[in-house]
Amino acid sequence: EALPPGLRQSRHVHVRLQKASEQFQPDAKRRGEKAIGVGDRGAGLVYRDGRPASSAALEKREDQAMRDGVWVVKIQPPLDISSDSAGGIGRITPATLLLSDKKWSFVRFVKEDDEGHFPLLRSALSEDQQVAYRYAEELEDKGPMLKVYMDMKPEPQHMGW
Repeated sequence: EALPPGLRQSRHVHVRLQKASEQFQPDAKRRGEKAIGVGDRGAGLVYRDGRPASSAALEKREDQAMRDGVWVVKIQPPLDISSDSAGGIGRITPATLLLSDKKWSFVRFVKEDDEGHFPLLRSALSEDQQVAYRYAEELEDKGPMLKVYMDMKPEPQHMGW
């Protein structure tokens, strides 16, 4: 399928692709704080598509070879189901984004302090269902990266899954 005219010249963000097991480790600089993770007790991170798979299942997907070409990525912020959102005094849900493709063969997280997080979050929150679909491609630049094209939305038949 042909790419939309001007896609490669359009505004984009780069996201460093990291393994979930590395991203959700406690940060030594923030002693005393607990990281919220995929398998956290309680609700943990929950998305419109449900809870992410187990860490072992995620690692299998993360170890796959880099994909060729441009494809559609789904960008989901977590649902806030924390006790804090219900008026209690609980831990605030971090805005860790879930990125995936239609077949779930690509799954990655983007944490709040990761490069590219804010434009991706803004794109999702600006949509009616607070889920964004954008063109993306994997590339290599001192490690695996994802280039997400921000301005051009895929055709309707390539969204909504």
